[in-house]
Amino acid sequence: MDNQKRFNSNREGWSWQKTIELLAYIGIGCIAVALLLSAIFGSKTLADAFRYVGEAIAYVVCIIVAGLWVKRKTHVVWLVLYIIFTVSIVVLYIVNIVL
Repeated sequence: MDNQKRFNSNREGWSWQKTIELLAYIGIGCIAVALLLSAIFGSKTLADAFRYVGEAIAYVVCIIVAGLWVKRKTHVVWLVLYIIFTVSIVVLYIVNIVL
């Protein structure tokens, strides 16, 4: 009975942690494909596309995980710095893609 209960608890629906883990997995996959394409073919357009997607996913995962960490902190400085860092990453990433 105990084994059956443990088996059922492992098959529960999606959680935030599982979603973040899946995003991280897809992100490293995109970055790996981008590096592989640029190493083998030198194809900048396709490799860059995979690299941008992988980097964006990696940034989003880091921002979410850092946000969860900041949420547990009580001092407002942590939140202010988190907002500054997040806005900087988003703005600079978009500017780098456009230019």
